[in-house]
This record gives sequence, C-alpha cells and structure tokens, in this order.
Amino acid sequence: MKEYLSRIHHFKGTPHEIGLAIGRTLTNRLELTLTHYINSMADSSDMEKLHTGALPWLHSLPKRFQDEFEGMAEGAHVPLERLVEWAYIEECEKKECSGAICVINKHAWVARNNDGFVPELWGYAIIREVDGRIPTINFSMEGDVFAPSGINKEKLWLHYNFLDVWDQPTPGKHHVPAYVFLTEALELCHTISEVEMLLNEIDRDGGMLLFAADGKTDEFALFDCMCSKHYRRKPSDGWMVGTNHYCTCEDLSLGDDEGSLSSLNRFNRMETLIRGLYASSTPPNLPADLIQILADDKIERRVNKLITVYSNVACPSTGEIWYTFGGYPAASNGNWQRLEWPWRV
Repeated sequence: MKEYLSRIHHFKGTPHEIGLAIGRTLTNRLELTLTHYINSMADSSDMEKLHTGALPWLHSLPKRFQDEFEGMAEGAHVPLERLVEWAYIEECEKKECSGAICVINKHAWVARNNDGFVPELWGYAIIREVDGRIPTINFSMEGDVFAPSGINKEKLWLHYNFLDVWDQPTPGKHHVPAYVFLTEALELCHTISEVEMLLNEIDRDGGMLLFAADGKTDEFALFDCMCSKHYRRKPSDGWMVGTNHYCTCEDLSLGDDEGSLSSLNRFNRMETLIRGLYASSTPPNLPADLIQILADDKIERRVNKLITVYSNVACPSTGEIWYTFGGYPAASNGNWQRLEWPWRV
C-alpha cells in the first residue's frame, strides 16, 4: 500500500556529497532514466545543440549545481557530459502547464498540472538539505537536480509554467534557465519579496510564469517573467490562474492553434472552475475539489507526446502536500498520496 514511499528520496550534505549519494543510490536506474528520456526526445530536440552545448552550459551555472552534477556522475559511474545532457535537453524544448492559487478557509492553496514528455519517468520527490541553504522538496524525475515545482522548509512554494519570450537577457548580466532559477530561489529565499529581489538580480534564458505562495503569511503572487523583466499580476477575488501566456505585459501572440487544449482555453476553463468553487454554497472539499479541477478533460493533457506527467495540490501553511506518485494521465489516474512534512515545526 505504500509503494509510493520508494519514490521519495532524502539527501543531506554538501552539493558534491548529495550528488555522490544520489548517484550511488540510483546507480543503474539513473543511467536508464537519462538514456530513455534523451532517446525519447531525439526526434523533437536539437540534438546538435544538446551535444555541443551541455558542458559549456554546466560551467555557466552556479558552482553549487556544478558540484552536485560532478558528484552524481562519480557516484553513478556515468559520464558527466551525458548526465548534464539530461538536464540541458530542457533548453531544447518547450512545455505547457496549468496552475492556480486560491485562498480557501484563510489559507493559500496551490493546484498544479505539469505537462511534459516521457510520463513514465516522472512522479518522484527529492528532499535536499544542502549545507548552508534552505532545505527543499522538489518534484520531478528520479535524480533530477532541477525541478519545475517545489517547496522549502520556510513553507515557500514555487512552480513555473513555460512562456514564450521576445527579449534577451541583459548583456553582461548573470542569467540561468527558469528551472535553475526556481531551484536556486527555493534554496535561498524565505519570502516572496526575496524571490522578487532575486528576479531583479538574475535574468532568465527564457520566459516563465512563476507561481509563489508563502505558508507563513498565506501571501501569494504570480509573476509574468521575460528574460530581463518581470511583471506581478494582481489577485482577483482571492485567486489567480495561469497557463502559458502573458496577462500583464505585451503579448505578441497568445496563440490558439491547439484546439480544446490551447493556453487560452485551458486558462478560461480553469478560471471558470475556480470561480465556481468560490461561488458554491457547499464548503470546499479539499484536496478533492482541486484534484478534480486538475483532472478536467479541458485542462489535463492525455494524448500525444506532451501530456500531464504529474500534478500537485498543496497548502503551504499547513504543510499539506498532495502529489501524483507515478501513473498518467497524472491528475486522473495517478497515485495521489499525501507527502508527510519532513521537518519539525
């Protein structure tokens, strides 16, 4: 009944020690995972960019991440370049996701569908306690250094959706991919204000819609982020919804060429369902009502290569985190389990 516990890993130490422990723990599974993922993406990815750009990209990252990759390669006996390609391939792809933040019973709740490729490899959680940094829980593939969703010991929740951009990072200014930024922010930031300060300090390689909720105060925010600028959305009646287009800055093309699962249509559908949850005379049933919204057939992706690979529902204030440990489409068929808060209050 508790098979999902094998999908939760907990590591402590320096970045190199954590990488070494991950590599030794996963051993052959790590190599199988990265090989399967890269091979599955070969038809749609820029493989020349992948092979030539991976190691230079690694050396552009903060040393904390370089150290973990090097430790993981050593522990798993996997070539460093091959391991880094597994992470760098995200630079060659774009993904589409859906999410909402809403205040229910005076607490902020988040609901999140992460859409991606190779769904059978997702549905894992890694708890990291990096020396000198804030401990985190990341939701991703097994062994991933970076993740698109996570929460830290300070009860700060962050996740992001992909956005197209038309600008470039500021020349000469430090910049990283969105998933690197999110992981760095979780390990460094205690509050949403600190996240916004980090957005000012570090540019991004691409666009992202950044969701943030602080369980200490139940404050929440949504940031439209281009490479060099960001805009903070204003909450609407205690809730906010986001998919894969901008709402607070100029948008060259919303796009609506994917039929029922376009960004705009997913946005409108989720907005309608969240508004209905608020308008209902029946008290919300949590997390079930939010799980049902994520599973809606006009929100969740279930066909083609890009589908919903995992989902989260969480209340950072109470430390309540629900997650789909494997299975897909995640929101409707995943093994929804509550992840116990790993730190004493």
